[in-house]
Amino acid sequence: MQGEPLVVALPHAGGLVLGGTLHPPAAKPPWPVMLFVHGSGGLLRWHRRYAELLGAEGVAVAMLDHFGPRGIRRTVTDQEQLSSETMARDAHAALAVLAADPRIDAARAGVMGVSKGGSTAWRAALRRFAGPRRFALHLALYPGCETRYHDMTTTGAPIVLIVGLADSYTGHEPCFELGVALRAGGSPVEMYGLPGAMHGWDSGAGRWSHPAGVTYAKCRFVEIAPGRWREASSGIEWDAHDLEGRRRAVGQCRCLGVAGGGCPESRARSDAILRAEVRRRLFA
Repeated sequence: MQGEPLVVALPHAGGLVLGGTLHPPAAKPPWPVMLFVHGSGGLLRWHRRYAELLGAEGVAVAMLDHFGPRGIRRTVTDQEQLSSETMARDAHAALAVLAADPRIDAARAGVMGVSKGGSTAWRAALRRFAGPRRFALHLALYPGCETRYHDMTTTGAPIVLIVGLADSYTGHEPCFELGVALRAGGSPVEMYGLPGAMHGWDSGAGRWSHPAGVTYAKCRFVEIAPGRWREASSGIEWDAHDLEGRRRAVGQCRCLGVAGGGCPESRARSDAILRAEVRRRLFA
């Protein structure tokens, strides 16, 4: 699926332009739309399966390359190259562009992501990262859930977290805790744990490992006051603009060595959840 060219300028990044594609469905417009956000490996060919899956439901799918225009290839070995917070702002900039397309029903726009993109998808529900419009649905697959903000107020839009119970890369227990915080912030939250599912269960790939890959699964980043942060396990504190302080904290809690792998059963279950939530939230 080639798709149509999609161009998004980022006001929060000095006008930097991201490129991507919009994949229209066969249905007549106006269409609901789903913005897909890639993970640490960048925008990959297999991600197009979501354009096919959702296109069959009558949903347009937009995909952006958040890395290339920033000179980033992958963040697997250094997640500090680009934050999920910045990517959440990218997502809202993309929503503004998509809303200007007369073929798209912006009131039925969702955002979904895998891994780092999943971390982006749930953050995009927080008011602190939102633009003038809100997404109608947030779907996060095997996201990182290690961060708690001082203000977890959401836009009120539904959030769906799907985690693998055998995921050692991003982990799963913090995501159940995150779900509680997001509910308290104002959103209905659905939580799904897939037994035996490793990181990247939907990729179709065999088992893989990366010895130099970085995991934050043991980190707990807590914003103890606006702009003031603490990593709970080490007690290290830093201010929001203190990048070196942040790196020192990360250095104390991160671990090296990540692994994952595809699982047809988990992928089928995940796809079924995705279709059901899209039908429920974007076609109700």
